[in-house]
Amino acid sequence: MISTVDMSPLDQWRERFGGRRRRRDRPWPQAALGYLTDGPLVDGLIEIEKLTFVLLHDDPIPGGPCALRLAGYSCHRVPWGVRIGGAGHCKFRKDLFLQPVPDGSGFRLDQANGELIELGLELDREQYRHARMRKDARDRPWLPTFWAGFPPEIAASISGGGPELQADAARNGIEPQALLDRLRRHHDGMVAFPLPWVSQHWQQATAIFADLTNFPKRQVFRNCQPEDRTGFYKAAEFDFLCRPVARRRPMWRRRRAAAAA
Repeated sequence: MISTVDMSPLDQWRERFGGRRRRRDRPWPQAALGYLTDGPLVDGLIEIEKLTFVLLHDDPIPGGPCALRLAGYSCHRVPWGVRIGGAGHCKFRKDLFLQPVPDGSGFRLDQANGELIELGLELDREQYRHARMRKDARDRPWLPTFWAGFPPEIAASISGGGPELQADAARNGIEPQALLDRLRRHHDGMVAFPLPWVSQHWQQATAIFADLTNFPKRQVFRNCQPEDRTGFYKAAEFDFLCRPVARRRPMWRRRRAAAAA
């Protein structure tokens, strides 16, 4: 048997989908989530702008079987913390059932993007492993812990607040400010605090980081209806429903299409 490690991403795709796998007529009630990073982790942290969440789920197609949708969502700051996905922040939307091709466009993956192809295959295997073991899917996706980084001169005057800090302080039997000072960390010349505790200072933060130290590379969560792909958790919101923003055709193409009509 040839190990998949020794096979190209395209060969791995052919082994898994090449003619033996049928599309489902009804979507599975679960989705798989992973991520890609643009650069290395430092002490487990990475700036949210360099993090892409990748979702795999069945997508019903009117009058036909389901597509195996593979979509990527970027992260960005919002006044209350972090938003993952949402309008204008879907980076790609592919169909893993379609064979990757060079310079893949539309719903086809680019054959040269081996990292994304392999992640899609891993997410597909994770879904099947989860179903085979008959494990209950999580009610919502597990999100990483987010940290806000401040210059040292600003960090010295940062005060925590919000129900999350109050609850965590009460649970640990310590004053909120003392808990905030205890968990501060130094990173890349900044002082970082848990984002939910200092989200009111979001405009003063130099950077927002995701802590991927103990965050699962792949996970499965419930996806019985579209609303299961949206929600809030502490200072983060996720919205895995939106599609990529459609690009308008060049003016000369629109004129040619109008003339042909």
